[in-house]
Amino acid sequence: MTKKVIHSKIWETREKIMRHAEDYRIFVSEDKQVVFFIKPQNGEPENPYLLYDDNDHAYLYRNRRDVLLLDYLNPNAIEFLKNADEALIIEADFETNITHQDYKVKIKHQKYVEE
Repeated sequence: MTKKVIHSKIWETREKIMRHAEDYRIFVSEDKQVVFFIKPQNGEPENPYLLYDDNDHAYLYRNRRDVLLLDYLNPNAIEFLKNADEALIIEADFETNITHQDYKVKIKHQKYVEE
């Protein structure tokens, strides 16, 4: 599988396009649900899920080709994320506070192991 740098924040492989989320927000609601606010994305989510490394990185798989890297997660939210089975994703325009879509995702926990 060949990796090709298209832009400093976009990586492409034959199967997936990974983008780095430049601006996103994460918080824990009153009922202890982890919520991610991200900017509106192109296309519809299709069987989305969140791959979490049990550290400070998560990968939002919006569909089988579209992956969004959520980097350097807020330490206050990490403890909740480590024990969560699902999260709420809200795609919203931060300037106008208009929500474009929201959806729940299952969280797959995958510990990162250094070789």
